[in-house]
Amino acid sequence: MNVTDTVAGFIAESSFDRFPEKVVEVAKQAILDWVAVTLGGASDPVAKILIDHIEEIGGEKQSTILGYGIRTSTLNAALVNGAMSHILDFDDAHDDVRTHPSAPLLPSIIAIAEYYGLSGQDLLTAYIIGYEVTIRIGLALGKEYYEKGWHSTSILGRFGAAAGVSKLLRLNPEQISNALGLAATQTGGIRSTFGTMAKPFHAGKAAMDGMLSAMLAKRHFTGPHHVLEEHTDFVNLFSGEYHSDKITKMLGREYHVLHNHFKMHGACLLIHPAIDALIYIKEHFKPEPGSITSIEIEVAPLCLAVTNREKVTDSYEARFSIQFCSAVALQKGIVSPREVSGGLFWEADIKELMKKVNLTVNEQLEEWEADVVVRTRSGEEYRRHASNPKERLGDSSSFDDIMEKLRGLTMESLSADTIEEIGATVKHIDSLENISRLMDLCIFQDIRRK
Repeated sequence: MNVTDTVAGFIAESSFDRFPEKVVEVAKQAILDWVAVTLGGASDPVAKILIDHIEEIGGEKQSTILGYGIRTSTLNAALVNGAMSHILDFDDAHDDVRTHPSAPLLPSIIAIAEYYGLSGQDLLTAYIIGYEVTIRIGLALGKEYYEKGWHSTSILGRFGAAAGVSKLLRLNPEQISNALGLAATQTGGIRSTFGTMAKPFHAGKAAMDGMLSAMLAKRHFTGPHHVLEEHTDFVNLFSGEYHSDKITKMLGREYHVLHNHFKMHGACLLIHPAIDALIYIKEHFKPEPGSITSIEIEVAPLCLAVTNREKVTDSYEARFSIQFCSAVALQKGIVSPREVSGGLFWEADIKELMKKVNLTVNEQLEEWEADVVVRTRSGEEYRRHASNPKERLGDSSSFDDIMEKLRGLTMESLSADTIEEIGATVKHIDSLENISRLMDLCIFQDIRRK
């Protein structure tokens, strides 16, 4: 059996009762995390522009836009919810594949689950399947395509969404192969969008396109059947180091969602090690920001290529500026979406600290590492090596950690009771008969009062 047929069979045949308990537990955390970051990003201009657009063009009232309670077509809902979930760049990620798996996947499957009145177990099943397809294709492609300038979340997200929606629509293996082929022919998204509104748009468009691929395949719309084989057009365009065995090896027995990375800083994941190091220095050595003469940061080559932004003019750029995030870490001791979106980049003391950041490439460092030295006028040197902490990965994270994230992102838009009810609903989502109950909870309190 070829690779595409194997994947199609996995999607068609997988069932909720086959998943290990820990896999289901992490999937629940991922759903809660997605709700948190989507509601947290819903007041951003990106969301408002997209909502204005879909209200102008219209759409059948099939699925809900989180926060606003607006009902529109499943495709429109996937587009807007997908973009909102990626606005803050606070959504979960997979380190090895350099992608955000949930931002394109959950908006597509939750819109379909709501429209068809499906259960929490249905949603969890589609999520675990879609996550697995996303990451395994990413591992097979390698890192070359990303380094050439392609955006992995946009490329891989279409496959994850197509896989998850295919499961919910009960497609057969032949239809699923068509859905994957249709997803492949829509792939796109360039990395130069980082620091602009177009980056979160990528996640929404991937959700929309992946869903459309499965919906068309259900109607026997055909596409290239074997896109995941060696030397297909898709593979040749995106990878010179393709390893198809990384898709099929232990498929259905090992689950990559256990290595999901839940973000604790509101910035590009590549900046997190430097942020961690600088927060450690602030907490343990307490240097006065005004006494600092230099902030020396050694990082891997990709970190410098993606995050070297000496000047910042808006929150989109701020999330991708290691200089800005480093200054905020030393000044505030926290780099949450509130700091990144709050206009700190205009403050004189932050600008002054940004000027003191000196970046150096260290070829020996991995992408999740940073070496930091902070020097002061009185001659002190504070050193710290940091890497992305393993306790933030899915196999050792906790539901309570994600609840704190939800509270922090929604305490001004939802009542305390509603926040706790969302948490309880997601925690027991496998017993939820209709996913619409969760969507009904995710509406801002000022909109509920109208």
